Amino acid sequence: MNQHGSQKPTASSPYRSFFSRALPRREKSSDASKDLKGPLGLNTLYEPPSPAITDLVFVHGLGGGSQSTWTRSGDTTLYWPQTWLPYDNGFRDVRIHSFGYNSNWETESILNIHDFAKSLLGSIQDCPAIPRDSNVPIVLVGHSMGGLVIKRAYILARQKEEFVSVSQRIRTIVFLATPHRGADLAQLLTKILNLSSGARPFVTDLHRNSLATQSINDEFPQHCQDLQLYSFYETLPTSYKVGKTLIVDKDSATLGYVNERTAYLNANHRDVCKYASPTDPNYKTVRNALASAIDAFRSSAVTSHRELDNEHRKLLDSFLAVSDAPEDDFMDFNAVRTTGSCEWLLKKTSFQEWQDSPNIHMYWISAKPATGKTILSGKIVHHLKDFNRDVAFYFFDYRSKEKTAISSFLLSMAWQMAYIHTGVLGTVLGICEKDGQLCKADYRTLWRKLFMEGIIRMKFARPQYWVIDALDECRSHAELVPLLLKVVEVCNIRVLLTSRDRFESYRQVGLSKAKVVAQEISADDTRSDITLYLEANMDRLPSIDEEARQDIVTKILTKSAGCFLWVSLILQELSRVHTFAEIRQVLDEVPNNMNELYSRILDSMSCAPYGKDLAKAILTWTVCSARPLTTEELHHAIQIDMKDSIDSVERSIATNCGHLVYIDGQSRVQMVHQTARDFLLRGNSDSEFAIDGKVGHTRLALCCLRYLNSKEMKGPRHRNSSMSGALKSRCPFVAYASDSLFEHISHASSTDNDVLSALARFLDSSNVLSWIEYLAQHSNLNRLIQTGKAFRNFQQRRSKHLSPLGKEITLLDSWATDLVRLVTKFGKNLSALPSSIFHLIPPFCPSDTAPCKGFAASTRGITVHGLSATTWDDCLSTIVDATEQFSALTCSDNYFAIGMSSGKVVIYDEMTCQETHTLQHHEPVRMLQLGCRTDLLISSGARSVRVWDMLSWKELWTFDIPQICMSLWLMEEEQLLLGALRNNRLTIWDLGTGTLRDSVDWTQDTQSEFSHAFRRPIAAAFGIESRLLAVVYRGQDILLWDLEGDSLHDTYCKEYGARSLGEKSRAQPGATGVVFSAAPNMTLLAATYSDGDLVLFDTSDGTVRALMLANAQTLASSPDGRTLACGNSSGIIQLYDFDTLRLLYCINSEEYAIKQLAFSGDSHRLLDIRGSQCRVWDPTVLVRQDVDDENSDTIAVSTAPQEISVQSPEDVILITSLACSDNADYFFCGKEDGAIYLYETKSGRQMNRLLSHAHGVSILSIDFNSESKILCSTDSSSRVMAHRLSQHQHEWQAAEAWFDYRVGIAVDQVLSNRRSTRLLVSTAKKDELWSISSDGSMAVNSIFRENQYAYRWSCHPSFEEQLILIVNNIIHLYDWQTLRRLTGEEGILLEGSILPELCIRSIVPCFHDTVIATAFSESRGPRTKSKLLLWNTSDFSVESKTAAPVPKYHSLADKVKTLIGSDGHRLVFLEDNSWISSTNPQITSVEGFVRHFFLPADWLSTNSELIIQVTCKGSIIFVKRDEVAIIERGLASSEQGFENVPGKRISLLGGMRPSTRARSRSPLDTL
Repeated sequence: MNQHGSQKPTASSPYRSFFSRALPRREKSSDASKDLKGPLGLNTLYEPPSPAITDLVFVHGLGGGSQSTWTRSGDTTLYWPQTWLPYDNGFRDVRIHSFGYNSNWETESILNIHDFAKSLLGSIQDCPAIPRDSNVPIVLVGHSMGGLVIKRAYILARQKEEFVSVSQRIRTIVFLATPHRGADLAQLLTKILNLSSGARPFVTDLHRNSLATQSINDEFPQHCQDLQLYSFYETLPTSYKVGKTLIVDKDSATLGYVNERTAYLNANHRDVCKYASPTDPNYKTVRNALASAIDAFRSSAVTSHRELDNEHRKLLDSFLAVSDAPEDDFMDFNAVRTTGSCEWLLKKTSFQEWQDSPNIHMYWISAKPATGKTILSGKIVHHLKDFNRDVAFYFFDYRSKEKTAISSFLLSMAWQMAYIHTGVLGTVLGICEKDGQLCKADYRTLWRKLFMEGIIRMKFARPQYWVIDALDECRSHAELVPLLLKVVEVCNIRVLLTSRDRFESYRQVGLSKAKVVAQEISADDTRSDITLYLEANMDRLPSIDEEARQDIVTKILTKSAGCFLWVSLILQELSRVHTFAEIRQVLDEVPNNMNELYSRILDSMSCAPYGKDLAKAILTWTVCSARPLTTEELHHAIQIDMKDSIDSVERSIATNCGHLVYIDGQSRVQMVHQTARDFLLRGNSDSEFAIDGKVGHTRLALCCLRYLNSKEMKGPRHRNSSMSGALKSRCPFVAYASDSLFEHISHASSTDNDVLSALARFLDSSNVLSWIEYLAQHSNLNRLIQTGKAFRNFQQRRSKHLSPLGKEITLLDSWATDLVRLVTKFGKNLSALPSSIFHLIPPFCPSDTAPCKGFAASTRGITVHGLSATTWDDCLSTIVDATEQFSALTCSDNYFAIGMSSGKVVIYDEMTCQETHTLQHHEPVRMLQLGCRTDLLISSGARSVRVWDMLSWKELWTFDIPQICMSLWLMEEEQLLLGALRNNRLTIWDLGTGTLRDSVDWTQDTQSEFSHAFRRPIAAAFGIESRLLAVVYRGQDILLWDLEGDSLHDTYCKEYGARSLGEKSRAQPGATGVVFSAAPNMTLLAATYSDGDLVLFDTSDGTVRALMLANAQTLASSPDGRTLACGNSSGIIQLYDFDTLRLLYCINSEEYAIKQLAFSGDSHRLLDIRGSQCRVWDPTVLVRQDVDDENSDTIAVSTAPQEISVQSPEDVILITSLACSDNADYFFCGKEDGAIYLYETKSGRQMNRLLSHAHGVSILSIDFNSESKILCSTDSSSRVMAHRLSQHQHEWQAAEAWFDYRVGIAVDQVLSNRRSTRLLVSTAKKDELWSISSDGSMAVNSIFRENQYAYRWSCHPSFEEQLILIVNNIIHLYDWQTLRRLTGEEGILLEGSILPELCIRSIVPCFHDTVIATAFSESRGPRTKSKLLLWNTSDFSVESKTAAPVPKYHSLADKVKTLIGSDGHRLVFLEDNSWISSTNPQITSVEGFVRHFFLPADWLSTNSELIIQVTCKGSIIFVKRDEVAIIERGLASSEQGFENVPGKRISLLGGMRPSTRARSRSPLDTL
């Protein structure tokens, strides 16, 4: 096929949908379905949901089939390997296969048993369902001749090296009536067959004592000693046309080996493998033998996997960050349940059907508040566990904001299912390993990645149960319901949930195919439970007789109206009386309305003589806290709040809070019920204990700030330490104050000056850094983002009433942005090293930001000069290739790819924006698509679609297309590719086989009067959630095609939406582009129109939801579906909230029209391509949290969009090369305009222009000789020049050129000797030595290259008259004066791990020239990782034959990403993790190097070569596009801070002048 997929679609019925025609064929071919015997080859019948413990393979015999042999009477329901075993608990984790081969004796054949055996082995080895590297045991079951095929296969596997892995896995063989010594009937069959023409070698092999059987019986005993063998023989004769006899007698069916177990079956030869039912004694005998063998494997595997599973579960805990074990909630609620209660639900027929039958997917229980729904949920979980069902559960809880979030629910369910199923564990870990910060994502991303792309795609052998309590307490319950309906619709998961609301209140009920049963709890349902509760607690009442007891029970039951909470509070009230008369009085006086009861309780609390202030404080904290506090936390909080000491929180709660507050089993302080909290927060109560929410949150905010401003949270006194060591001395309140500050600021009064003053005091002190460190070490960095947004909200609310000016407001405004940016810019660094916030991060923040202004100014700390940006930059990176036109763009979680008009496709790392690989599509690229679950890349042009494997970077398939593809979509676990073509055809390709699966014309159902309009589409988009295809035609309505119904869904016009709603057609502007929202269960479609309008349609009802003028041409939806990006012809990008079309962000630009937009996989970045450049944006507006919109105590705040402007690329002149002077006071930069400029090191300021090559020709390299003042430069036109510089005070000037030579081909390297009297110019073809002086230049010698090996020249640090040349792993020394080789023919061999494919990249003398550092890489391309090896300089002499790396530095070999250089004493390099590190001879640490500081991620996010050097004084010079950053005292710092460690700081008193000159670093110098 030459990798080209077949273009002939398979036949399909026009009456079946497009999907139904395409998808089933993946499981079974049409030919196989017609073959009653079953398909040939190895067919996987069952794949367990968890990793398989065994592979069980069935092999049929003579005249049989992979299905017919194991099926009684042709009834497919009796195909026991497929219909019985998978549902047998003993085979729950067994992968089951059946092997078929052509053993039909009625037709001529050239095959024998040996051929069948080879086919069996090959099928097992190549089966995609059986991993090649698996060590899972294999059990083989053979019937009749199938047993001989198995034996021969095992012998071949032991003899042939290619099958050794298969032979090692075969542990058990089961023989069913196998003729080990042949069968007499086979000879009779041969005689009969001889009457017809043709041979059947496999029948001859069955003759008694045939050569085949003898050979097998001779060889098999030599190899089978370690196998467990089972042999079953027949006992009933088999009837055939000419007689009736045993086909295989006992003697032939058994082996007589020591490791063989034998048993008889009460069946004839045919029926030993076919059974009438699972109760058939023969089936039980065979089944038990198989189960026994498999159970032995399972037992041994459990022990070996236990440690591995524990490690995996630890990883799971860290990835998902599920802090509260769900089991704790379950145990708490189940513990308070009265024995025997809640049984009424289990007896209901509807519940039993939900539990046991597949007819009901969701069981929705609704009831009034306080009727015991949570206790009922606990009972259901307990019941399912007792029945050994797989159950996961979640209790939403209003008392903890975290437990009201959908994201917490999804993480918990994924965590629990992963603990239940190792298959889910592997899937979840695989997803999390690709995105280590997934637990911090919003719920839409969690749903898409963990569930849509993971868990719900899995097949579970038995139903999974989810029990969800208090759905109404979920913050976004209306958004969760569609997700749950999706789960039960597509996966074998059954959901039971409880809620105050009825299911009918959710409009999505009509959109789902899920079967839902709604059950409302009535007073009659709970009557028996209340009775049990009363009887269990009557002992708490005064002693009364039985008649009085029954009277009390009846009265309480009557007044309770089914409310458990009312009953509980009444019993507590009754427990304080002493006589029966008082009991009757309480029951008569107490109201049966809960609000009236709460009022009564508050009135009684008001009568208390003492403790009312304390009671009010406890109630305020319990009602307004973001989560329930422990008694210990609350004790400290109230002491800080009241500025007083209290004795015991427990006693205070019991005596002062009127049973409204209780302490649960985990010592957490809780409100007795949500209704009590709601009552206290009502605004119409005149009780002194009523709580004003805004006042309460202000009180709690001030208390948190009081603690955060305390001495306990002060920053470290010295910058070389962190607060980590002080954490043990902090009080338990630190966690709540740090985590929940943002919650209370969000709801506090914005006009309260005390709050603003406390905030300003906190933000202006080092306490804020200690707080950041604490969150990074013990909590979640998302807290910083949430706090930043809370600060912004507070500031905007305050500006509605008070002046927005003042130092405090300015400080708050700065930190509102800075907190978010600290996470987006330094998040990974903060998580890895929380203490870096004190001394490593502030210097790299822009100069006008609060962290830099407040904490970066230090005479000892790191300082950064030279950059013009004073605020955060939203543009993370700019990728430019002036020789190309960018034409296509796509993103995934880990990569983004750019397609070009030349056919080139370049793949970049999503985090670093560095190029990783280049592919060639061989025609202009029009569309790209990256796989989310698989490592696939799809590229499309005008004539072909190509599929690439990104692991091997090989092309998998090429599909020819008749028309341009407008949209692509990967589905079915990315094994199917859908394409919408401009010929109005929807096409589906099978990526497993490389074939065209199906094709359909989506205009086939359009009415004849409209068919002319749908001729040539201009754009299309797939709707993943809605299963719709939207197609745009010039000047026409939008056509929507139903992918599942295989029919026209509707056509949409701009003004009215769906035409089917009956609106009359009239001329309107045509659509130009469309995109669907990618949000879960969203039915939104955005469309741009030729008149500039942007329209939002809701495809669920066909209506227009919003319309506005946007002038958009290009559209993109974020993967979470929350943001819509639009680009127009003027180069302006606008970001909208997809649900409302509210403008969030605008980028103004005067550049080219935007070609395409795309979001990163986490929705936090936006990329655009235009002309020859791609920009990567990370605006803070994209970091959107799942926030609580029910902020009723705040007024509306400004939602004005952020707006920025972009500098035109014509105004930016990039720096392309760099060289330092030996005194480190100045350095030189070459630019892409052909000029060379002088810079001052102290400030990073450009001083003056020194000289210029031709205008517009980039300067590729510079080399400055401080002794001779000669500056050598090379440009992109291969021109080499040398100028002598002169210095007058602080001014430098360049004289006329001493040397000016155009080489003609690309120059690789230019090098001068110490006095600059010789100049070496190297190219791929030759090396030329020149003599230069003020009088002119003259060629001295040339060396021509015979090969294209990578090479590198360097001055010898010990012998100034010598040159070093490294080619591969050989060194040669040359004479500087004549370029004569000084070493012998073989040179000096570099020993060590230098593989032939490694290329020399740079040579750097270091440690006062005693050591030479060399960097090698695996390729000659830019930005490849280095292999660092250090050599003694003394080994590089004319007399040397070999040189070995210095052992001390072996640990550095694979640590280096870029070798920066040497300051004489230290060797400085950049690690993969962005740390600037160094090594020196005095270092004694195990690692062998010191980490000094890390570079910001956006500094490294560039597609160009890094240009970075170190001066002789230890300053780092880093080129950022058109600017230079000077990092001073960076090498005096370390991970731990600033220390005077030997080797970390250099002496400035002499002896530090390196003998080699600092020089520019060309693309061949760094990686």
